[in-house]
Amino acid sequence: MTTALLPLRPAPADDEPRTAAPAVPVRRGRGRPPALTNPEQIEQLLTDISRGATVAEAAASAGLSRTPVYNLRQHDSVFAAALTLAQKAGKQARRAAGPELQVDQHGTESSYTKRRCPCEPCRAAGTQARNRRRAATGDTTNAPAAAAA
Repeated sequence: MTTALLPLRPAPADDEPRTAAPAVPVRRGRGRPPALTNPEQIEQLLTDISRGATVAEAAASAGLSRTPVYNLRQHDSVFAAALTLAQKAGKQARRAAGPELQVDQHGTESSYTKRRCPCEPCRAAGTQARNRRRAATGDTTNAPAAAAA
C-alpha cells in the first residue's frame, strides 16, 4: 500500500482550539432509530410479561416483533433487570394458572429439553427418550459407547 494515495491531514497547531465530537446520538442497526423508546410502551410490555405473556406475545400486543425487546435488554442494564424480574413473575403466573397449561412436567424429556432442568430424573428421562429414538431409527452416530457395543 502506498501512502501517496492517502490524504494527509495536517496536525492541529498548539494554539488552535480542539473541538469535541458532535453531540449526535449514535444509532445502531443500519441507521434505524430504536423501536422501543416510549416509557409507557415499555411499562405496558413489562406488565404484560409479568402477567404471564411471553416476550413474543407482549411485543406483538405492542405492535412490535420481539427483536427490539431483546436489543433493548442488551443495551440497557436497567431494562434487562426489569425484564428478568417480569419474566420470573410471568413464569410463576403461568404455573399458578394451572397444570393443564404446563405441558412439560417435571421428570420428563420435555422438561429437560425445554426448561433445561438439570435434575437427575429429567436428565434420565431425556437420555431414555434419545436412546429410544436412536434404537427405532438405527442411528448410532451419537450413541453412548455402551449402547453402541
